[in-house]
Amino acid sequence: MHVETTPIAALGSTACAPTLPSANHNLMFSNRIGFGPRLGAALLDVIILIVILVPMSLLGISAGFIAALGLDGAGGDEAEALAMFGLGAGAIAIILVAGIIGLAYTLIEAFTGASPGKRVLGLQVARADGTAGDVQLYLTRWALKNSGSILNLVLPIISSLASLVFFFGCFATLGEKKQALHDIIIKSAVYKKDDIAG
Repeated sequence: MHVETTPIAALGSTACAPTLPSANHNLMFSNRIGFGPRLGAALLDVIILIVILVPMSLLGISAGFIAALGLDGAGGDEAEALAMFGLGAGAIAIILVAGIIGLAYTLIEAFTGASPGKRVLGLQVARADGTAGDVQLYLTRWALKNSGSILNLVLPIISSLASLVFFFGCFATLGEKKQALHDIIIKSAVYKKDDIAG
């Protein structure tokens, strides 16, 4: 996509802002990535997370069972209680570690504009006009997209509502503008990386 720049006359600044010629502006929506490829990227992300988390979880569960069997074999109520405590603590640790890894995984897109799944498919978050985004745009989009999970820490009822709204808002990518609700709000869109100007 070709982008022309026109000077901004603001306080004597010579900075240039990207503007799209009318021909390119008409093509802007057609260059955006819609529901199918974005769903494919999300499914790739789920598969990558499963590949990371399942072996780790199995290792943790196996270690917990081995420890529990060893303590249970020692006999006595104290050993059995200690074995059950160890299993419970191991399960909680696995859940916490999985949560931390899941959060870190989503933050990849928050700082780079593309999750690993998007990167595999050559997709990138950009501004709605097709120009390159920055970390501020990516972080704002991430916070809005994940507002349900973030609010769950403070306001569980509102977080459920927010999650539901943004889940159904993803289906807006089926429309002509190919933007999810969180994209519409912060004026971003997903493009093929090669189509992003700047």
